[in-house]
Amino acid sequence: MLSDSERVMVFNAACYPEESERRRPFGPLSMAAGERKWDFYPYEIAVGSYSPRFVEAEAAVAYHMVQDDVEDLLLRLCAPDASGRVPTGACTGEEDWLAPVEMCATYNANATELARDLALSWVSLHDKESVSRIAGMSLEALCARVDAAPCGARVPMKGTRELTRSLSRETVLKALATSPTELLDALEAAAVPDDAWRAAEPQARELMELLRQLGEAAEGEGPPAWRADITTRGHTRFLEEHAPFHVRRLPSGGVVLATHPYRTLWPLWADALFVLGLMF
Repeated sequence: MLSDSERVMVFNAACYPEESERRRPFGPLSMAAGERKWDFYPYEIAVGSYSPRFVEAEAAVAYHMVQDDVEDLLLRLCAPDASGRVPTGACTGEEDWLAPVEMCATYNANATELARDLALSWVSLHDKESVSRIAGMSLEALCARVDAAPCGARVPMKGTRELTRSLSRETVLKALATSPTELLDALEAAAVPDDAWRAAEPQARELMELLRQLGEAAEGEGPPAWRADITTRGHTRFLEEHAPFHVRRLPSGGVVLATHPYRTLWPLWADALFVLGLMF
C-alpha cells in the first residue's frame, strides 16, 4: 500500500539464472507491476461546475496526485530499511529499465556516488549495454568504461537546446571528477519550478481544495462539480515539458531525484551541468 494515496500496487517477481541472463539480460531479479499499474495515473478529476477550465492547473493537480507515490514506491523497494544493500534503483512508466537520465526517478544509497547516474547512462547508451546488467558495477569500473571511449564521443539525448541534445564523454568524466557536494547543490538549484509551472499553481491549489472538500463531504453533498478528463494531449504535454523536479536528501545519506513519470530527469541534469560549466 502506497503511503500517500493508500492505493494498493500488485507486483510480480521473477529470478533469472545466468543462463537466461546470457540469452536476454533482465538482471538477477525483476519486479514488474501488474495490470493495476494503470490505476497509478488519475484519469479524471473533479472541477468546479461554474469555473473556467485551466489545462495547466489540472495537469499540475495530476502531478501532485502521483508525485509522493513515485518516491514512496521507489524507496519502499530500494530502501525498506537501513541496510543500504540496494545501491541504486530507478522508476519509470516504461516497460524497461532505461538509462538513469531517461527515467522519472532514481535512488542512490550514497549521495557521494550520485554521478553514477551519468556514468551508468553513458555506458548503457554508448556501449549498448542493458542497464539491468551493469547497474551493480562500481563507480570506479563505470568511470573506466567512460574513459575508454574515444575522445569527443557523444550519445544522443532528447533535449530542446543545442547543448542538451547530446551527452559527451568529456562532460561525464568532468562530472565524475566534480565534488559530490557541488554536484548535488547544482541539481537542487536546477530543480526550481519554471515560470509556466508557477503560473499554474494558484489554480491548481484551488482545484486541490475542491477535491479536499468533496472528499470530506457526504455523498450527494459538497460544492457543485463534474468529472474532467486529464489525459488529453494538452495535459500530457504540459507535464512532459514543465513538471518540476524534486531533489530529496535522505537521512541515511542517500538521495532521490524525481519528477512526474511523463518526464525524464535529463533536463534536470542538463541544467545542473550547464550551470557548473560542464556541458561540452
